[in-house]
Amino acid sequence: MNFGSLANVWPGFLFGVSFFIGSIPFGLLAARIFKIRDFPRIIPKSMARPHLAETAGLWPAGVLSVVLDIVKGVLALLLVTPVSYRFLSMLLKDSGDFGALEESLVLTWAAGLFVILGHCFSPWLRFRGGKGVATAFGVALVLSPVSALLGALGFGLAFFYSQVTSLASIVGLVCTSVAYLVLNPPGLQLCVGVCIFFLILLRHEANIDALLEEREPKFVPKI
Repeated sequence: MNFGSLANVWPGFLFGVSFFIGSIPFGLLAARIFKIRDFPRIIPKSMARPHLAETAGLWPAGVLSVVLDIVKGVLALLLVTPVSYRFLSMLLKDSGDFGALEESLVLTWAAGLFVILGHCFSPWLRFRGGKGVATAFGVALVLSPVSALLGALGFGLAFFYSQVTSLASIVGLVCTSVAYLVLNPPGLQLCVGVCIFFLILLRHEANIDALLEEREPKFVPKI
């Protein structure tokens, strides 16, 4: 099979697959696994796992959903690895040159952006969805593990002291972003990174307003 050159059409295919992976509503699946009866009322309002777990009293559903959403980001980025290119090239018997794609950080970051977009605007949920934090963490784990772990540390500390999930998520996002800027050389990929950063902030707009007005609820798990 040859599409002129697989290397020419691969980016578009990659973005489509990344968006599809991101769009899988693991929050819905977790709710059904743990038999959350009031799921239709909870999910359209917010896909944030802690809120889901609080309302239903089933923290395992929240944990499962977070883990699977992280896996989304990891899987989408694995499609951009040289091993993935070579395997697909061999499978489709395509002799195109993948060298430039393998070295493209912009393409890699763009795949991360699309998987987060799929999560935030899932067609399975009428183009609603989550806020992108867990999926973005999965993306960061592949792009810069140290930055991701520093972001997780920032999240943990902020959550420990505030017990406010949205505030901890924003702190984790900022910590990951600053760590990446410090630990990695600048490049065009940062333009995509800025889009991811502001997309997640935009998804937290209501939470930021609530934080400023001191009415954002604290997380109190009901086990």
